[in-house]
Amino acid sequence: MGFIPFFKHSHYLKVLLFITLVSSVHTSSAQVELKANLPLAAVLIPNVGVEFQVGKKTSLQLDVLGSFWDSIDGDPLQITQTFLEFRYYQNNNTSGWFVGGHLGFGMFTLQKPYDFIIYDHYSNGENPDPADGTFKSGRSSFYGLSIGYKRRFNDRWALEAFIGGGYTMSWYKGYDGMERTDVGEDNYRDFNGSGEVVLYRGGLMLTYTLKPYSSANKL
Repeated sequence: MGFIPFFKHSHYLKVLLFITLVSSVHTSSAQVELKANLPLAAVLIPNVGVEFQVGKKTSLQLDVLGSFWDSIDGDPLQITQTFLEFRYYQNNNTSGWFVGGHLGFGMFTLQKPYDFIIYDHYSNGENPDPADGTFKSGRSSFYGLSIGYKRRFNDRWALEAFIGGGYTMSWYKGYDGMERTDVGEDNYRDFNGSGEVVLYRGGLMLTYTLKPYSSANKL
């Protein structure tokens, strides 16, 4: 079962990577930060990123997340996500409060996370507890905002707390064990679709600056 192949959508990731590479060339004289999400690292779900300063108070960040658990309490938790985010900060050295707009793409095999859904237009208002052994497998695109706060301790190190969410569109198949459960003989389709407003990002990032702001060229 595992992840649904997404080669047909690989151009989406190529666009994200191309934009980031172009931005890195134009910002070679500005600070570059490497970052890792500490709470997720503690549960062996890596979430790492790189942030390029593109203006006095603006930056462009690319981050990726991967969860590869085949079973947690008997249910799979397999997720990959890639986000490209443009941020506006309170301070010139990209610190303090910030807000960012992002696009993302991901793949998943998991039980539907009802607790994180803010609004589901197609729901009847009830969020039943999924039965053991049931899960959904597919891919999603994300369109949303992040808010957070970055505190710098010195020229190199900082901590960044953030949370993000928005509209997500998903295409998936539902399973109970090895049997598909979301279709019947009279209504078969390759994928089901859904759209919700969801919280899907967050954490505490430890960041390390490769080129501190104090030594960077002024933008």
